[in-house]
Amino acid sequence: MRVIIVGGGIAGLATAWALHKTGAQITLLEQGPLPNPLGTSVDDHRLIRYPYSTKLGFTRMVGEAYAAWAELWADLGETHYVETGTLVLGGPGNAQNAATVATLERAGLRVGADIEWLTADTLARDYPLLEEAAVADGGYRLKTGGALRCGRIVQALARHLAFIGLDIRPNTPVTAVDPTAGRVTLADGSQLSADAVVVAAGAWVTKLLPGLAARVTPSRQLIVYVAPPSETVAQWQRMPMMLSIDEGNAGFYLVPPIPGTGMKIGDHRFSRTGDPAAPRVFTAEEARAVVEQCRGQIRNLDAYRIIEPKVCFYTVEPDEAFVFHQEDKLLAVSACSGHGFKFGSVIGKAAADLLTGKRTLAEVSLWARGA
Repeated sequence: MRVIIVGGGIAGLATAWALHKTGAQITLLEQGPLPNPLGTSVDDHRLIRYPYSTKLGFTRMVGEAYAAWAELWADLGETHYVETGTLVLGGPGNAQNAATVATLERAGLRVGADIEWLTADTLARDYPLLEEAAVADGGYRLKTGGALRCGRIVQALARHLAFIGLDIRPNTPVTAVDPTAGRVTLADGSQLSADAVVVAAGAWVTKLLPGLAARVTPSRQLIVYVAPPSETVAQWQRMPMMLSIDEGNAGFYLVPPIPGTGMKIGDHRFSRTGDPAAPRVFTAEEARAVVEQCRGQIRNLDAYRIIEPKVCFYTVEPDEAFVFHQEDKLLAVSACSGHGFKFGSVIGKAAADLLTGKRTLAEVSLWARGA
């Protein structure tokens, strides 16, 4: 089977990786360099963690993703994952956290082994960088969870695929896709055809496939790297990732400064606006507003200096599901909704299963909704 893959982010690269194992002949086209600095998949890190509110399917999918990442590390001969552990504030009296822990238990994790409820005193002792009021209601933590070094993963995977013989073409924009013919048109007017075309174009997917605009929406997101006070750096390097997300998915996530990276705060709210092709500009007020979400949770917040705000783009599905759309010789994969990178390895395997007939679209679509 000959397959053209449009998009060199994690979804496209992981699909190429999984399809290669089936014997497919693959050409991968990326509109910019690889890694593409404008791509959703490229930054210092993306988080992977088990807590997923009451979404049992996604909670179980995290285990699948860890297994697929382990398979990928073996193929690459290198690992780009740093385990930090996961910290969530709010004890068993917090209804959302109690429901999340119950879901984790249904997925096979155990309180006392994998999950530890923490009292306010324990939190204050172990995490003195947090405000007293923030830890007053307790919380829970897991040893699992950490940072996937996404930019390094994309770079290493693209290099590996080229080395083992795949046709990897950076700086090759696609301007049109013909699902019936299995054909793509390149910016220079030339055309390529194959038995199947996979479009994994991230936030640009609706530009190539306007019909998907009813299902996914580009979303401009802001992340901010901050410099903590020098005397706290060593403590932050030992901190777990932090999640502070309410039932409406508002809030922030915090990535501690793992080796070689800074400390990152991200806005979990979806803007559902913006054009991924527009200049990546931001205002000082926007950047400060992201950091201000930590007010009342991090001590001495005013001493944390903003050093690098960044704009990135997701595609968002209303239920934060991943989208697999088949039409004639076309398979479109939209694997984001703000949490796609952690599942990138296993999403690529799912796309390969679809194209090789191992799973049906109905089966994969149900799985992709976290059902």
